[in-house]
This record gives sequence, structure tokens and C-alpha cells, in this order.
Amino acid sequence: MNEPVTVKYSLEDILKKIDDKLDRMEEASTQRFEKLESKLESNQRDFEQKLDTLQKDVNQKLDSFQRDVNQKLDTLQKDVTDLKVGQAKLEEKVEGLTKRLDYQEFINRGVVIGLIVALLGGLAKMLGLIGNS
Repeated sequence: MNEPVTVKYSLEDILKKIDDKLDRMEEASTQRFEKLESKLESNQRDFEQKLDTLQKDVNQKLDSFQRDVNQKLDTLQKDVTDLKVGQAKLEEKVEGLTKRLDYQEFINRGVVIGLIVALLGGLAKMLGLIGNS
């Protein structure tokens, strides 16, 4: 009853099965690799598109910011120009007032001198230093 079991397979059949199995495994791994490669390419395209979109957004925002800064600088430059014009007008008015003040001081000096001369003449007449003619 204890007879040994013998298997009657040829070595060629076993090697063929092993070879077929290796071929199937290689094909499955190739398919998986191709899927991974396809996914990587798809992800790379998506990433590049998102990066391009982000770059465009950043460029647009920078352009907008630059326009705003330039506009504000132009406004400030106009305001400074207006202030310079106003300052020039004020300087002209101050110069005019200075001339008028100098002229007024000259007239006032003349009036004061005339008043002093008149007072001294009246005082001299009162004291009798000058005769009545």
C-alpha cells in the first residue's frame, strides 16, 4: 500500500509552464508600468497647466499692482507740481506785499518827519524863537 507516487511530467512541460507564467507576469508588470507612466504624464500635464495658470495670474496681479503704483505716482507728481505752482504764487504775493510794506514805511517816515518838524516849528513859535511875520 505504500507505493511511491510518481508524477509523469516532462521537464519540457514544466519549463513551458514556468515560461508562460513568467510571460504573463512580465505582461502584467508592463501594463502596470504603462498605466503608471500614463498617469505620471497626465499629472505632469496637469501640473504644467496649473503652473502656467498660476504664472499668468501672478503676472496679471503684478501688472495691475504696477499700474496702480504708477497711477499713484503720477497723482503725487501732479500734486507736487500743483504745490510748486502754489508756492510760486505765494512767493509773488509775499514779494508784492514786501514792496508795498517798504513803500508804506517810506511814506510813514515822511509823515512822521513832517509831524516832528511841524511840532518843533509850533513849539518854537510858542516859545518865541521864531518871530511872527
